[in-house]
Amino acid sequence: MLTLKVRRSFQDFKLDIDVACRYPVTAVFGASGSGKTTLLNLISGLMRPDEGEIALDGQVLFSSLNGVDLPPERRRVGFVFQDDLLFPHLTVMQNLRYGYDFLSGDEKRFTIDQIVDLMALSGLVDRHPEGLSGGERQRVALGRAILASPNLLLMDEPLSALDQVLKDRIIPYLRHIRTELNIPMLYVSHSVAEILELTGQVIVLKEGRVLAHGDFFEIAHKPDVLPLVEAHGFENVLPVEVIANQSDAGSCRVLFKDQELLVPPCSRPVGQRIFIGIRANDIILCRTRPDGLSIRNVLQGRILGVTRADGKQLVYVDVGKRLAVEVTVEAVKELDLKTGEQILCLVKAQSIRIGPDVE
Repeated sequence: MLTLKVRRSFQDFKLDIDVACRYPVTAVFGASGSGKTTLLNLISGLMRPDEGEIALDGQVLFSSLNGVDLPPERRRVGFVFQDDLLFPHLTVMQNLRYGYDFLSGDEKRFTIDQIVDLMALSGLVDRHPEGLSGGERQRVALGRAILASPNLLLMDEPLSALDQVLKDRIIPYLRHIRTELNIPMLYVSHSVAEILELTGQVIVLKEGRVLAHGDFFEIAHKPDVLPLVEAHGFENVLPVEVIANQSDAGSCRVLFKDQELLVPPCSRPVGQRIFIGIRANDIILCRTRPDGLSIRNVLQGRILGVTRADGKQLVYVDVGKRLAVEVTVEAVKELDLKTGEQILCLVKAQSIRIGPDVE
């Protein structure tokens, strides 16, 4: 568990954080300038708090009261930046070994071969960074951070410089870090979809303070949080299984729970589990199954709640997983939407985003 109770003042900004992170992955979300990177810098030791305490699994990394301030190299905290920061004059293998070779034998939790295999780097070890793609470079940066055997991995928007295809390739590697290596992560991102593909636990920062902390869907509807979420695209993420590829029809069929969905074509084989993304404002609610519409997907669910925030309405629907649906105030009144009632969610196939593999 990571516990943070720190303050740091600048000329025109003050960070004041009091929070505990108890989950394998906690996302940090907020507008630019809210203090996300500053928070990571304080945890890593790259920046010193004015006062407070930082502790990781009972080990105090910083305490102004007790005069503790471990240097970065003794905190056993890995840091992956937006830019991969690989050493251009070193090969991939030499980059991977940087940090690893400084550890004593009993400090090394992983082997070089293990991480090369996990990050799918075996064919790249003799190459230099300039000859790698953006996704390959970021995998090398992840491998280098892991081989330093950290007790915590800090990730500062590590995928923001990549296009969606490369992001989808990297996300499964991040989940491998979470599930196979058991390294807890503090993950900074502006992407709601990215966050939900990794974790449901989120810290929302605003102007240097914790605006909300907890399950994403529990806090996203709050009036002061919703505008931040909507500004970056409120996207629901569902795990599904590919059950048919219909390349001639330009579509793919997937199964969510016991409900079939038609989605855009994808190259995944039958049986592969993938994530799909559905934006909250791309879902239409109706009481009865419609006729004569081009919309092919109908998910049956139960209304969990209706919330008004920032002039809009969010309807939460349980379809086997919680969906957030953005509708107008008038629609809520006309449909007389109430908690506990059955409702149908209509989704156009072409509005669904194909995401990364689940496994």
